[in-house]
Amino acid sequence: MKIALVNNYYYLRGGAERVLFGDQVALSALGHEVRPFAHQDDRNNTSTSDIYFPTSSSYSTAQGTGLLKAAIDVVYSRSAGQAFAAFLDDFHPDVVHCHNIYGRLTTAILDEARRREIPVVMTVHDLKLVCPAYQGLRQGKPCQLCRDGGYWRCVRWKCHKNSRSASIVYAAESYFNRFGGKYDSIMRFLCPSLFMQQALIDAGISEERTTYHANALAVDDYVPQYEPGEYVLYVGRLSAEKGILTLVRALAEAKIPLHIAGTGPLEPEIRTLIAECNPSVTMEGFCEGPRLAALYRNAAFTVVPSEWYENASMSALESLAYGKAVLAADIGGNPELVIEGEVGRLFPSGNCERLIEVAREMWSNRLDLSRMGRRGRLLVERKFNQTQRASELISMYGEVCDHAVHPHVVSVL
Repeated sequence: MKIALVNNYYYLRGGAERVLFGDQVALSALGHEVRPFAHQDDRNNTSTSDIYFPTSSSYSTAQGTGLLKAAIDVVYSRSAGQAFAAFLDDFHPDVVHCHNIYGRLTTAILDEARRREIPVVMTVHDLKLVCPAYQGLRQGKPCQLCRDGGYWRCVRWKCHKNSRSASIVYAAESYFNRFGGKYDSIMRFLCPSLFMQQALIDAGISEERTTYHANALAVDDYVPQYEPGEYVLYVGRLSAEKGILTLVRALAEAKIPLHIAGTGPLEPEIRTLIAECNPSVTMEGFCEGPRLAALYRNAAFTVVPSEWYENASMSALESLAYGKAVLAADIGGNPELVIEGEVGRLFPSGNCERLIEVAREMWSNRLDLSRMGRRGRLLVERKFNQTQRASELISMYGEVCDHAVHPHVVSVL
């Protein structure tokens, strides 16, 4: 089978890319021909198809007359559509599997696949289909108001980067795609959590077009270490919605050592907070490969302190694969992965006092950490195995390819 994997980025930028690269390796290992399509970026991995990758203007850095063009490209990039058309006419894939395409590649690529009657599936990594600003936050707090299609609220509350103009652009994008039926050609939405699946259904996508399809790992690449280490670990972006400030304050109060692996806009504020509170915090910066593996394996447990609707945390999944218990906020898809008392613990999202209490309980019970770590590893082996995921993908690709033409859909998205 010939499979096109489509995403805005073709380098390891975050969880979506980690899933994409995992799928690419696993599908190729099964003998399928897989080619990526993304926009041009100096950080991209090497690919034989990168000659087709389009350039894209950046709305955040555009000025003067270029601002209008950049705004239009955010909504619908004709240049990306043209580049994808050339890619499709060269590759002739049996199926197109999209990941994150909004803001850069845009739904212009979906139109090109539809014109050629190539079936499309999409893995839904965040709330973009129901929230113009994608994070599901309003003034820093979880919000679900726009699920009814009232995207004007994004402008009212300046939901995208607290910018009125940027929020107008992203609200316009959502209205354009909704009333233009741009997502109607997607035959299957693959949801890494039941939470995300229900969010799409609540927003008007028919249940038949959604499928729960968990993220996964190449389990054999993760060597577990069940003995708890001497620090707690956070792995992820340093941004407000991730709850990192709450975590630093809580573990400072609990007097538990914390290692932070990641970068992001809150890094200066975190360093200031560390200087003020004088907690035992080590800033590891961006980590990958053996260095990140060592941080996981030598941790006591990890924390996912989300203050937004986390979909399916790859850091939580990796922690379990390394045999480490997870302490997670009880929001979004976290409770589906971090089973209370079995592979980790949960606390109310944003509740610093409760986070302190549960962290202290976990820190003081080393035997319980080992037990939860072993159960977590077993859970990943049984339910979140990359080989199993790849086989399920091939079955789903086969199902959508069996349709000679796209079926009529009733979604308004």
